[in-house]
Amino acid sequence: MPNELITANNVNIQPVIETLVELVKDKKATGELDNLINAQLPEKSSADWKLICGVLCNSVVEWVAQNKGNDVDPMDLLRHLQSDVGYIMQRLGLG
Repeated sequence: MPNELITANNVNIQPVIETLVELVKDKKATGELDNLINAQLPEKSSADWKLICGVLCNSVVEWVAQNKGNDVDPMDLLRHLQSDVGYIMQRLGLG
């Protein structure tokens, strides 16, 4: 198909990219995108990085434990991570 974006691992990420583009368009229309663009990364010595890494690692481990042995849609992992990214942004004062 002409609208496929295939990764090196032979995974079609076109649906994810399309969803991301639509999200960015929505955020731009509401002005929320400007807030995200103007956000700054924490300093490399900041404890915020421990929060970010800890939450994301925990989120992946939690999802794997909950779905071990199940036939799951990979998009479920993205949805699961999305809620934790929202939590991180709130903790960092970005959301």
